Amino acid sequence: MRLMMKLTLSVALLIVGAALPLFVDELTISILMQAYLWAFLAMSWDVIGGYGGQFSLGHAAFLALGAYTSTILLQSYNISPWIGMWAAGLIAGGAGALVGIASLRLRGPFFALGTIAFAELVELLLLYFKEITGGPLGILITKSGPENMLFNTQTPYYYLTLTLAIAGILFLRWFESSKFGIGLIAVREDEEAAEGVGINVYRTKVIGATISAFLTGIGGTIYAQWMHFIRPDILVKLDYSTQIAAIDVVGGAGTPYGGLIGALVLVPLSLYLNALFGGMIAGLSVILYGVVLLIMVVLAPGGIYGLVRGKLRGGRKGGK
Repeated sequence: MRLMMKLTLSVALLIVGAALPLFVDELTISILMQAYLWAFLAMSWDVIGGYGGQFSLGHAAFLALGAYTSTILLQSYNISPWIGMWAAGLIAGGAGALVGIASLRLRGPFFALGTIAFAELVELLLLYFKEITGGPLGILITKSGPENMLFNTQTPYYYLTLTLAIAGILFLRWFESSKFGIGLIAVREDEEAAEGVGINVYRTKVIGATISAFLTGIGGTIYAQWMHFIRPDILVKLDYSTQIAAIDVVGGAGTPYGGLIGALVLVPLSLYLNALFGGMIAGLSVILYGVVLLIMVVLAPGGIYGLVRGKLRGGRKGGK
């Protein structure tokens, strides 16, 4: 019965999501599209941050590597982003592996510090190799057409990012029950116990970081094609790294749905507050996401998903 209810609810939500652009204006479509994109990025972070328990504050670097890889392939070699996104994922995933290899052998905050340092390095390299990256001026995407993932309205981006968010949820649902996912969760819960049952803790965490960065790189391609323009100081900034982590923690880290829930709450709120006060308060997004992140970590480590799930379970027990 519960399975049937879940299936019915999922189908109903899919129909609502698919039909929504028919009933709302372009601005609402754009806000929802951004929420879905950030949801996917948060789900990507969740692989190593939520399931692996390794907090990253430099995922904007993997986002930037993905965005620059597919954009350079498109502008310089006429390779469509539909193909370039996979190269973007591989480059970002390789970078994630290197950061993991360098910082995950030690316990504590070294991975978080390593990702922050790596983000700074990526920004410096993007500025230095200006013949390839455009330096501080960035790259304007001039190729047009659906074959190049460039559309004239927000609606195609809405469906593209909705598909991406659904794919992210389905991937995490599979991931958390896979042999590797269960091993990564075991490492998060107790590294000594995980080692005791034969799990290579270091290798498991490095692979988790690689998968997380790979997915973030793919998200970087979608971001670049939606923006039509990329620049180091826009992409590689602490705002984005904090935002990616905060969305997942607020929604519920270590669950398939946390990224989407957090994004649907925080992205519209952030856009609204930036529209109201962004011109008066510099760094408003960092302040908002930082404060929300601290509150949720202290008061509700399971996020909104954990709170709602706890209430529902409590209600069922009370009704018995």
